[in-house]
Amino acid sequence: MINGVLQIDKPKAESSASHIRRLSKLEPELKIGHCGTLDPMATGILVVCLNQMTRFASYLSSSEKTYQACIYFGKKTSTGDSEGEVIDSKKFSFLDFSSKDIENTIQKFLGKSRQKPPAFSALKHKGKSLYEYARKGIKIDKDEREIFISSIKLLSIVGNEVNIEVSCSSGTYVRSLAEDIGELFNCPAYLKDLRRTRSGNFYVKNAIKLPEDTLPIDKIISPNDALNCFNEIQCAPDIVDKLRNGQFVESNLKYDSSTILRLRDSKRGFIGLVEYNEGLLKPKRFLENFLSLS
Repeated sequence: MINGVLQIDKPKAESSASHIRRLSKLEPELKIGHCGTLDPMATGILVVCLNQMTRFASYLSSSEKTYQACIYFGKKTSTGDSEGEVIDSKKFSFLDFSSKDIENTIQKFLGKSRQKPPAFSALKHKGKSLYEYARKGIKIDKDEREIFISSIKLLSIVGNEVNIEVSCSSGTYVRSLAEDIGELFNCPAYLKDLRRTRSGNFYVKNAIKLPEDTLPIDKIISPNDALNCFNEIQCAPDIVDKLRNGQFVESNLKYDSSTILRLRDSKRGFIGLVEYNEGLLKPKRFLENFLSLS
């Protein structure tokens, strides 16, 4: 059985789901899931989990992301990006601002903040995506959520367009960030272009275009390597069996807080993920059949 991760470079004008659905045509029995949706207008890294690796998708989805974004100043759209209709406009020029002024302004978004999800988003409400309601003119208010921006850099200014690079927590909406940056300049703004260059430990420079004919087996990253963002521990087979059976196991590992760890034993290789907390190892996720995997 094929288990692991593919790094796909999603093109523009196609949803994440419809793009990776083409993999099913190459391998009809393949179980597929992806880690972090990209809007149709966006391009970049899409982390695709295959078969048993889908069990671990949530651990990869929560990783920090990096984007390169182009923000257009002077217009506001109904969707917050280039796919919507222009609903507001204002004459604006960056000639009155230095690069340092702009850099200092966007730096205000560093760290923790609260962000309201946009109406046109894949966030669910009663089983449906918000954009499904928005397209019907139904407004659904969702509570603000805490986000974290670890880095935001000014790349270039061309006319009314500002190009930035931002590294942020999972669940951050760059469309909303673009509009919020515009507000600091007292100007409507929208996200003109977006490319995701990193998702956790996965980088778009290592990604491939979706194949048309055969599944690229040599490009599949093993479960152990795909989860190498977590430290690894090795346990004796009897301890591994206890954890797989749902038991907690005492341990003297030296971690100050709750920590997710990769688990392996000397004979069977990578087995799954466990949590260490307050002197105990606790089972989290395991491969279904690990005897033939390493």
